[in-house]
Order: sequence, then structure tokens, then C-alpha cells
Amino acid sequence: MKKFLIVSIILILVAATAFGASLYHFVDLNKSEATVDEVAPTQAPTKATEKEVEKTKVELPESFKDNGIFSENYEKAYEYVSSMSTEQMVGQMLLSACPTDETAQTLMSKYALSGYIYTADNFFGMSESEIKSLIDSYQEKASTPMIMAVEEEGGAVTAISDLDAFPQYDFGSPRDVFAEGGLDALKESEQRKATMLSSVGINLNLAPVCDMADDFTQIMYSRSLGGTVEETGQYVKNTTEISQNSGVSVALKHFPGYGTMPDSFDEVKVDTREVTTFEQNDFKPFGAGIDADAHCVMMSNVLVQNLDPTCIASLSDYIHTVLKDRIGFTGLIITDNLNNADYSAYANENDVYVQAVLANNDLIIVDKVEEAYMAILSAVKDGKIEEEVLEKACTRIIAYKYTAGIMK
Repeated sequence: MKKFLIVSIILILVAATAFGASLYHFVDLNKSEATVDEVAPTQAPTKATEKEVEKTKVELPESFKDNGIFSENYEKAYEYVSSMSTEQMVGQMLLSACPTDETAQTLMSKYALSGYIYTADNFFGMSESEIKSLIDSYQEKASTPMIMAVEEEGGAVTAISDLDAFPQYDFGSPRDVFAEGGLDALKESEQRKATMLSSVGINLNLAPVCDMADDFTQIMYSRSLGGTVEETGQYVKNTTEISQNSGVSVALKHFPGYGTMPDSFDEVKVDTREVTTFEQNDFKPFGAGIDADAHCVMMSNVLVQNLDPTCIASLSDYIHTVLKDRIGFTGLIITDNLNNADYSAYANENDVYVQAVLANNDLIIVDKVEEAYMAILSAVKDGKIEEEVLEKACTRIIAYKYTAGIMK
């Protein structure tokens, strides 16, 4: 009896111990699961970590190859992109207006922005060295080296040359310089402009204007050259070569060309000219810059009815195809600023930012960063934008950065 009692007690103790261990494991497991849920938004494994586990060497997809002007850097760029999260890739498609306050650092870090566009307001009261220090500080803190852009056309559109920091520079409009000294005077002006921009860390000028106009009532009259098609083409070619040889990329604008469109008070401009007019005139200056290996082309926000009656050029897949297949452009395609007006009626029934990606833009210019970022990210997660489309655009952007010397 005594032996039976001892065995029973032992069995009860073993059972109790096993139950206690199971209960502890169950409680601890649930606690762990709750902790994972809590940190998931900020500590979930990134795509980079997953891909590093899968393979150490990535191979450029055949569909990414186009023998374009950045193609020698595609493989290196794709390897870099393969280490990025989806969120980082979305950020690389955004070229944002730079805030004029302390939020600039937060914005670029939070969204991994591809670059900033500066205006004179960003550098008010600064010296030349202070401007350079500010731009350098952003580059040092960027997770991926950034595009630092301005609109420095000359004349009325001068981003920074009118600042007190640059008393030695005074750039007239291309039209005025050309009228006074011809193409040679413009070459000298563009060389000085590129020198100024590169000296402070600017690596992209959203210029030259390739549009042609011959009457003061036309929308691009004051910003255009004012010469013949051939003279405009030569100006564009010269500017492209001079600027990019000095380390400042160009963005030919505004494709497919404003041309002789009259100015108007309409928020969205409508161009009713025939396609043959574009072929005989507007396309040719762009072709001259493209033949000189221009890194970027900026689209217009004009509704060109005889090319695409539904979407403005920045959002038109067809007009992008014309630029690539008919004009032969293989560089980066950039929208004009999508926050300049309400373009929702001209976006193929899509969100404007989503349509900009679907239309095959590489860089999207915005003021409303968070709005654009969330719209594109949601479209990727929902399958509206395929991951491959995002990867391809991002690969081209990074390849451009390597080609232009922004990344080493």
C-alpha cells in the first residue's frame, strides 16, 4: 500500500510538471505572437533580406534590356534595386519640390525620395558655400544618393542665379541671348550656367526648352529660342553636350511640344494641332537633344487631342510610346508637376499618380509627397501596378544615377 501511494504521488507530480510546462509554453507563445504583431509595421523582414537569403547573385531580366543610354549600368543597378524594399522603390520614383523649412530632412528620409527640386526660396540669404553645404548635407544623409534639380532656363525662369550668392551670373532668356549673339553666345551662357550649378552640387537642370514659338501671344514665347527648327535643334544639342559634360544632366521639355499654342487661362491646356505639325516641327528639337544623349525628357501637362484625346501628355501611355519608338528616346521620362492643377479627368479613370506609373514615367514630379507615395504604394500592394513595373522603373533610375555620376 505504501509502495502504491508513493508511485501515485510521483505520477501526479510528473503530470503536474508536464501541465505546467505546457501552460508556460502556451502563454509564452501567445505573448511572442502579440509582440510580433506589435512591431510588424516597422520591423517586418524587408525584401532585401528575403532576396539575400534566396540568392547572392541577381540576374537582370531580359525584359529590362533595351540597349539604351544607361544600359551599361543596368546590371549593377538591378543588383542595387534587388536589395531595396517596395517602399524604397516607390520613393525612388518621386522627384519632390524641396520644403523650405526643417521638414526637408524628415521628408527625404521618411520616403526615400529620389531627389529634390530647389527654388530660390530654399537658399534665401545664403552664401554660395552655405548653399553647397546644405545640398551636401542632404546627400550625406540620403539612403540612396539623390537627384538635386533646379529649373535654370534663364530670363524669367531662374531658380538660383538671381540670388545674392551669385552676383557674377546673370542669365538672359535663350531668346534674348540668341537675338543678341546667336548660337555662340548661347554656348558661352550655357557653359557658365553648368559651371555655376555643378559648383554647388546641382546635378540636373530641368531645361532646355525645346518648344518653338514665333508670336508673343503663344504660351512658350518668352521661354523659347525664337529661331528656326534647325537653329532650335542646334541649341538643344549644344546645351545637352555642354551641360552633361560638366556633370549636370538636362531634361528636354516639354514633350511633345507646346509649339505655337496660344496662351489661355484654362487650367488644362488643349492642343488641337495636327500630328503632321508635330512631326515636321515640334519633334525635331527633341530629336537633336536625344541624338546628343540627353539623359531626361520632361512631358507636358497638355491634352494633345490628335495624339491622345483622353490623357494629358504626362499621363499618356501612347505619347510615351511615340517618344520612345518614333523619336528613339531611351533615357528617363519625367512628368511635369502633377500638382500644378487637377488632372484627374485626364488620367484614364485612374488616380493621377498611379496613371503616371502605368504610362511608363520613370520620375514623377510632385509637391504632395505623402499623397503620391501612398497612392502608388497601395496600387502596388493591390496589384494595380505590377511589382515588375516598379522594379524596371527603379532600375532605370539607379542606372541613370550611376551613368550621371550621382552614384559611384
